Amino acid sequence: MTGEDKKEFRQTHAKPVVNEFFDWCQQERQRIDLTPKNPLTKALNYACNHEQQMRVFLDEPDVLPDTNHLERALRCIPMGRKNYLFCWTELGGEHVGIVQSLLVTCRLQGIDPYKYLVDVLQRISPTLPNRLMT
Repeated sequence: MTGEDKKEFRQTHAKPVVNEFFDWCQQERQRIDLTPKNPLTKALNYACNHEQQMRVFLDEPDVLPDTNHLERALRCIPMGRKNYLFCWTELGGEHVGIVQSLLVTCRLQGIDPYKYLVDVLQRISPTLPNRLMT
């Protein structure tokens, strides 16, 4: 589905569920047996405080209801965290972050990162100083 069809489907099927969820959150926040430090209290407060942002997908057909695709794409960064301990310098760590961000962006856009980097490096190689080419 696309555009208005997706929006109409969400309004018909998802909106009642979302409304019911936030009504439940409001009811649960009224419980006297939940202390402020209780994890459920914290989760309920978070959901209620971000209700408007969580409802955006109902009116905007292009907004996905979750961010799983982004989290999955960024998963490679924490997976390599121990490897990045040995960047030796703060500047090295910053460069690793830039490269990781570039690789994830390529994957999200459906671009093969290897082909992209080869293309970019071939285009800029004439402008690199000779000491970098040896």
